[in-house]
Amino acid sequence: MLVAMSVFGWLAWTSRQEAGVGRVAGARPLSAATSPIPDERYELLAAFEAPAYVSEPGAPKSFLTAMALYGKQDYAGAASALRPVTNAKPDFVAARFYLGISLLLGGDRISGIQELRALTETRDKSYLERARFYLAKGLIAEHDSHRAQEQLEGVIALHGDLEKQAAVLLTQIRPAE
Repeated sequence: MLVAMSVFGWLAWTSRQEAGVGRVAGARPLSAATSPIPDERYELLAAFEAPAYVSEPGAPKSFLTAMALYGKQDYAGAASALRPVTNAKPDFVAARFYLGISLLLGGDRISGIQELRALTETRDKSYLERARFYLAKGLIAEHDSHRAQEQLEGVIALHGDLEKQAAVLLTQIRPAE
């Protein structure tokens, strides 16, 4: 009993010294607590307009129906319509990409991040640059600037259409050295 009380006392004493970082449920991680980016800037940096739909030859009708909703900016509806498409055809990268975008824009960031991250790990690289870029946007929205930096560096390394946008965004989230 004396040992338990001593440990409790020691934890209480050290938690006051470290201002609760890492000790309190719901506390931000140290990297977020010391982030050079003000909280209000995260949403601004994470904001994006939906990428235009590029038609897919031979796409199933259910995908086209979902993309009609996407075109009308009904992202929650598009996500609901795209989920069965991706479940039926997990290798259909276009459906997975637009599902990830729809989830991000529809307010389900965590699922959107998961979908885009999974897409970056597939063998099909046709959507790799765009998936990484929008994954970085989702990670920024979640205040995960470290992982967002990794994705943006990957976009830059691909030397594609989004290279310049990724470079600008990277300078805005990278801590001053």
